[in-house]
Amino acid sequence: MIKLGCSESLPSGWSWIKAQDSIDIRDGTHDSPKSVAEGIPLVTSKNLISGSIDFSTCSYISEEDHHAISKRSKVDDGDILYAMIGTIGNPVIVEKTHEFSIKNVALFKFEKSEVFNRYIYHFLNSPLATRQFENKSRGGTQKFVSLGNIRDLEIPLPPLPEQKRIAAILDKADAIRRKRQQAIQLADEFLRAVFLDMFGDPVTNPKGWDVRSIDELCTEIVDCVNRTAPTVDYPTPYKMIRTTNVRNYSLETNNVRYVSQDTYLKWIRRLEPKIGDLIFTREAPAGEAAVVSTDEKIFLGQRTMHFRPDRKQISSEYLMFELMGSGVKRQIEKMHAGSTVTHLSVPECKKFKIRVPPLGLQNKFDAIRMVVLQSENVRAVAAEIPLFESISQKAFAGGF
Repeated sequence: MIKLGCSESLPSGWSWIKAQDSIDIRDGTHDSPKSVAEGIPLVTSKNLISGSIDFSTCSYISEEDHHAISKRSKVDDGDILYAMIGTIGNPVIVEKTHEFSIKNVALFKFEKSEVFNRYIYHFLNSPLATRQFENKSRGGTQKFVSLGNIRDLEIPLPPLPEQKRIAAILDKADAIRRKRQQAIQLADEFLRAVFLDMFGDPVTNPKGWDVRSIDELCTEIVDCVNRTAPTVDYPTPYKMIRTTNVRNYSLETNNVRYVSQDTYLKWIRRLEPKIGDLIFTREAPAGEAAVVSTDEKIFLGQRTMHFRPDRKQISSEYLMFELMGSGVKRQIEKMHAGSTVTHLSVPECKKFKIRVPPLGLQNKFDAIRMVVLQSENVRAVAAEIPLFESISQKAFAGGF
């Protein structure tokens, strides 16, 4: 078997298998069926979100095209769907309420009794599976993995009763994590409402705040590496932050890749990220922002930008909410009207128009956000995320 950088020795009764040896893995149509106003939903990779299918964003195909697709890739309850293109992953266990077809989605069918679907579902969400797919993914703007890569996935497989025990533990841990994550979502909604009340609508600017280009409000703006830096398969003090680590007003530094010290020193640009700096994504997706809140050594990957705000003019927290607000989103839409994939250039990012209210008012908003983030529920979520990842990592190494 392939050495994966994880524990090579497994507990008694466990074995490494290839996914295709115990699971029937297929994919959907390779064609582009004609869209119709009413018909059967066509589920693609972009419709797999947070463990469920977002049917509201699906296009529709005729029943004739659906039947042609389902002859090869009929989807049933208990199957797992896995995104093959774009944001690779996002597995979903199917609970069918109506018929649908699939495209750019891998279909795991569990017709053999020695494999439990919920065990595989959690494994597909684990860093061990993610690393394998990332190492094999291809493409530039749109990353993708082939059906062959997915069939070759290496899985540590225990006996069926142990699979069910591990899945039950991870189900409970994941349920707790999801419930607590709702606290963060509510906090974000509250803070967006406070921001809107304090500063007005970013598009119409009813309070008449001064508007300036972002390059006038930062002491440094740096584009990050423009090609893929070599990573290592073991933890180091040097974490690579990619666009997938910048989400929902926060910088996720737990599920990251690592680089060696030599790579860090060779590839780091003139500006090392410090606490209070902002990271902004130019693509995949464009327009996400987060404030650096750690003094860890951070190495920024492709399609990210690094802003260092001039604290005499603008606060980091205010700038993050302004970048994530409807004003900048509207600017991005105008820049890339009609484009299927948004790719922001460095000059475009430097010219975003930002409102500049009095610094004292910005600092007041920062203080409100700090109080919200220090609430018990939100702090519990922050602790839960690395805890769940630790539990998951131990589970698939036979650690409990």
